[in-house]
Amino acid sequence: MNNSGHRLGASGTRLENTIEGLRNAIDNTKNPKFKYWEFDIRESIDGIVFVFHDDNIEKNGELVEIAKMTFSDILDAGESLDIKIPTFNEIVNELEGRKEKVMVEIKEVFSDGARMEIIQSLSKLENWKLMATPERFEKSFPKDSRAHWSEEISNSGIELVRVGRHRVNLFKAAESRFGWVFAGPKWLFGF
Repeated sequence: MNNSGHRLGASGTRLENTIEGLRNAIDNTKNPKFKYWEFDIRESIDGIVFVFHDDNIEKNGELVEIAKMTFSDILDAGESLDIKIPTFNEIVNELEGRKEKVMVEIKEVFSDGARMEIIQSLSKLENWKLMATPERFEKSFPKDSRAHWSEEISNSGIELVRVGRHRVNLFKAAESRFGWVFAGPKWLFGF
């Protein structure tokens, strides 16, 4: 991993994207491989924004799609795997007083309430950005409401950039066919 702050410093372990993992990794900021804290956010079916990477979670021996679960069920599934899944606000509270950069990757949000919660939380924080892949951006900010959310995010002083290409603002790229074609390919990594 090129960034020791990936998934709150516990990437590839059972503690990734958890408060415990973050607390264990605080010294990562002294590592030359530390670039920024990064974590993934999703929305549960009952509108709770929480921190978790995968689209599915194991529950009773089966993989279940997280987007179709209540947050209470997600917590229970996490506990059965010995994982304490935090809310978005819990992670914000842990990191808000720190000086390091923070990148919040949107995996899946689908309600206006969740979008507004994210915007309001990040608008108060310096050195924080949102990021998404083009595919997840399109799902989380559908065309019919994209202009509204672009304005809300811009007015809040937040930028939503492409994963792996942090100079590409996804709202701006989505405004034109050429911009969107440029934003898409992985082979332009780093530009």
